[in-house]
Amino acid sequence: MPLFHHMIDSDFDILKAYALTSIEVIQLHERVSSLEEEIALLKETIKAQQDALFGKKSEASPPQEEQDTNLSSEDSLNNTSNAGTTPVSAHTRKTRGSRTLNAKRLPKYTVIHDLPEEQKTCTCCGKSLHFIGQEKSEQLEIIPARYCMIEHIRMKYGCRPCDSIIMAPKPPAPLPKAIAGASLLTDVVLSKYQYHLPLYRQSKIMQSCGISISDKTLANWVMGAGDALLKVYEAMWVILKNRYLQVDETPVKVLETNKKGYVWAYFAPDVGKGLVVFEFSLTREGSVAFARLASFNGLLQTDGYKGYDALRKRDGVIGFGCLSHARRKFSEVIKISGDKQGIAAEMIERMKPLYALEARMRETGVHHRTRKRLRQKIARPILKDIHVWLRSIKSRVLPKSKLGKAIFYTLRQWSYLIAYLRHGMAEIDTNYVENKIRDIALGKKNWLFIGNEDCGLIHALWYTLIISAIINDLNPRVYIHYLLTKVHELRRGEIDPLSLLPDRIDIKAL
Repeated sequence: MPLFHHMIDSDFDILKAYALTSIEVIQLHERVSSLEEEIALLKETIKAQQDALFGKKSEASPPQEEQDTNLSSEDSLNNTSNAGTTPVSAHTRKTRGSRTLNAKRLPKYTVIHDLPEEQKTCTCCGKSLHFIGQEKSEQLEIIPARYCMIEHIRMKYGCRPCDSIIMAPKPPAPLPKAIAGASLLTDVVLSKYQYHLPLYRQSKIMQSCGISISDKTLANWVMGAGDALLKVYEAMWVILKNRYLQVDETPVKVLETNKKGYVWAYFAPDVGKGLVVFEFSLTREGSVAFARLASFNGLLQTDGYKGYDALRKRDGVIGFGCLSHARRKFSEVIKISGDKQGIAAEMIERMKPLYALEARMRETGVHHRTRKRLRQKIARPILKDIHVWLRSIKSRVLPKSKLGKAIFYTLRQWSYLIAYLRHGMAEIDTNYVENKIRDIALGKKNWLFIGNEDCGLIHALWYTLIISAIINDLNPRVYIHYLLTKVHELRRGEIDPLSLLPDRIDIKAL
């Protein structure tokens, strides 16, 4: 019996040791898998940071020979009977050496190059040369900008019997008691906000012309001129009465708080040729857009930022997503991994017909009702297949990887991404408003920061007026100069600010 019990105890110890060893092995396997996932995620992060610093910024994919879009010539004429394929040509870039120049719009000066009299005799026979024709060529030159002083002389007249004096009026200056005229103020504003030239650089340029004006004085001028046009800026919010808006935001540095501020962009594509209004805020909280759009009812298109969730769910608002944001996340996966045959690349390929369809409809200028019908017929089946495919592969991808996050974002936003199918007025993405906000993203690399909240308001005003003027084919220099000549009428209430908006202004008055 003791021997038997000893054998049982010995076997039990062996089994116990084996069980412990198996558990340890399983734990080690789990630990290895966890570390491998962590290493893969860290590699992705490093590659993403390197790509952000040194990689190409373009999201464009290689041109295709064919696009599988079902938009035939009959479809563009509001007839969608056949579902044949129509190739969509790729975008053609101009070569780097090309140029576009409309010489008729430029002033022309003629310089005649003639032979001196002593050279108008033949060197062979000595007889006089006779004129047989001329050869013309053109050269593009520049006459440097010149600062000048305009001296205003006001003639006075008196009546001796009445002891009264009458003096000829002069146009009021945009900024009372300031030496800057409307043309100089316009140049300073456009140099900063359209051409991204900081005020301290403008001050140095003026010094090279013998004019000493500090950048602080220039800043006061910019602020003062902006204050004078606040009524026009406030009138621009008439876009909230429109039925379709795109909204986006971009961060800017605020010097006073040494923190991030944000410039919000509200774009109405269907007002005139489009109007965009910018708003500065010290926060990115969704309450900013929620408060601004309190009176808005209609179609609201944004990216997937959670700050827009409350707006999307508000009564009277129909929310839309941005397919470009989803596509961009898959493009980042390809850039990081370098895999042009994987899941991310396949997703990009599956989305190409959707964008080819939109491009063709834009080219042919079809009506909103036709756009809706074509989207239902062509785009809906493509998106349905994409949705089924994404749901089937999501379990095979690491959730925290770049690809996993791209799939999760797309599925989470799916109801908003496909909402455009039901509304021909809405776009497939928010690229329109992103393009409008790009000038601010480029400008902040030059002027670096906004001083404080008051400065932020004036920044928003100038970008609003300049970019909206460009969208509506107005020359910003002519438009801003005209507005600055009307500031006193605005102050006195003699002119309706709505009549000065880029989509409503009388072109003949400029």
